[in-house]
Amino acid sequence: MKTANCPSCGAPVTFRSAASILAVCDYCKSTLIRHDADLENLGKMAALLEDASPLQLAAEGKYQGTHFAVVGRIWNEWFLLFDNQRTGWLSEASGSYVLTFLAAAEAVIPLFDEIVLGQYLTLAGQLFQAVNKETATCIAGEGELPFRVGAGYPAPVIDFSSPKQFATLDYSDAEPMLFVGEEVQFPALKMTGLRARESAAGKAQIKTFNCPSCGAPQEIRAQGSAALACGSCGAVIDIADKNHKILSEYRGKLTPFPPRLPLGSQGKLRGATYDVVGFMRRRVVVEGESYEWSEYLIYSEQENFRWLSEYQGHWNFIKPTSNTPSMAGALTKPKARFLGRDFTHFQTASATVTYVIGEFYWRVKVGEAAEVMDFVAPPLMLSREKSGKEISWSLGEYIEPAEIAAAFKLPSPLPAPIGVYANQPSPHSGQAGSYWKAFWIFALLAIAIQVFFLVSADDRTVFQQSLDFAQIPKGQAITTEVFPVDGHTANLVIENRTNLDNNWLYLDINLVETGSGQSYHFGREVSYYHGYDSDGSWSEGNAHDAVVLSEIPPGNYLLQIDPETPPGLNAAMSDRIVVKRDVPMWTNFFLALLALLLFPVVAWWRSSSFERRRWAESDYAPTDSSDDSDSSDD
Repeated sequence: MKTANCPSCGAPVTFRSAASILAVCDYCKSTLIRHDADLENLGKMAALLEDASPLQLAAEGKYQGTHFAVVGRIWNEWFLLFDNQRTGWLSEASGSYVLTFLAAAEAVIPLFDEIVLGQYLTLAGQLFQAVNKETATCIAGEGELPFRVGAGYPAPVIDFSSPKQFATLDYSDAEPMLFVGEEVQFPALKMTGLRARESAAGKAQIKTFNCPSCGAPQEIRAQGSAALACGSCGAVIDIADKNHKILSEYRGKLTPFPPRLPLGSQGKLRGATYDVVGFMRRRVVVEGESYEWSEYLIYSEQENFRWLSEYQGHWNFIKPTSNTPSMAGALTKPKARFLGRDFTHFQTASATVTYVIGEFYWRVKVGEAAEVMDFVAPPLMLSREKSGKEISWSLGEYIEPAEIAAAFKLPSPLPAPIGVYANQPSPHSGQAGSYWKAFWIFALLAIAIQVFFLVSADDRTVFQQSLDFAQIPKGQAITTEVFPVDGHTANLVIENRTNLDNNWLYLDINLVETGSGQSYHFGREVSYYHGYDSDGSWSEGNAHDAVVLSEIPPGNYLLQIDPETPPGLNAAMSDRIVVKRDVPMWTNFFLALLALLLFPVVAWWRSSSFERRRWAESDYAPTDSSDDSDSSDD
């Protein structure tokens, strides 16, 4: 640590980091360059605008077990000094915190103008995608910094992202500087010495002013907002400018669209308290049809900025992310992998802002357009937005309207969802799998029962007799001898094994229990034909026949048979009657399987129907999907 006196006001100026070459005097705001023991005054640094960031100089924290202190700042970039003399930068933007460190750059780095948005580049041995490209201008700084900077200092920078890391190329010096790091959760840094809550809150309290275009009263609620859109005239106002400079004016007629969540309303959602600070409507046009939805910017001191989107009663809770998913584009439906999950491409379209009121962290205006690409893994949706200078990603989660209404204490319920939304969780999800699991359990049980019946069945022939119709006078009935049927009540199978050849036979049969007189009457027609034609050989029917009589009690039985044969053909016909007792059957087994199969098949069909309705609204909808989705709406 080195200390010297400010050449402008004499106040002590401390350099805690050996890497720091610049400091801003806390008292007179002079920008000082360190030359060994001497300080050179570069002039006055503008005072930083008040904000409600919890960070401030001298705040401390821990990252990966190493203690650090906040020693400098340029706008929302905080310069950190670690106990091991390593330095880093903690950036605040759009509700996210990114911590990066100076890294060794590749030998050859493309020029600033050679890199285009979306381009992939290998940095520090990893593949990154360019997600933001702009030339920033330094307005003010604080504390000590590792490079020479002053008010009006230009900083051409390109931000890169990968599935797990974040990188920045800073072209401020002759040789580009590379910073590599990751998005961090603010609570995980275990910060101390933060700005007092009441102090931070005091500077982020609601500020009021009148629109410089139409005079309508305006309110600013969220720290970090860059612009505010007037709900009366549509003018976009620069919040950072003390005179509230008009950035753009809406030249058409602004048609008010009342938000379902009024600006200024407050609610507790997913453990954090949020204020509704901005509202806009966006539109995409697909095959000549316009689709419009609402987006609400909400702000929390704990979680910073989040979004709520609503389309036809379907809501999503959305968090911006600094990470870029890994892509697999050589498929029918491209996929993105993020946080260990695969997201399937759903739709790509150009979204245009049609209405905007309230405050936002960028200078939004009516007519602003961006390419929007959505990937789904219900209930999650991963979205990419690409504008002229930035690619941003966000992760949304489907949320029920009732939860929104309860969180913001709305006086009446929100409208019920219409149709099926892109990432709406299916009410049938997992049901088919559960039913299939149950099916296999019960199917195995049915197999075990069937095997038991097969093993334990008597399956015994209790009677058999041959009938030679040449020996039986025409029209005479036949009565067999009595045969015993022993054991328990079971089925009885009566088979007719004939020698039919291009002929038919009808048998009127009566099974009679001699003791009780109980009879079982049935008729059987047996026929068998075969031959040749232009298509080759053919056959019809079967010379053998069997009938199953269920639940026949034990006793002494006989058969009464009245045969009917074609005229003049008795001599050519014979039949062997075989009676079997307790024959194992497969019919009930297969009927049971079919009944069990019905449940998973119906569940699968309902789930598939829901998914068809979902994908009917995507880039992969069949040509007649619109008709199907309208007619099948549940």
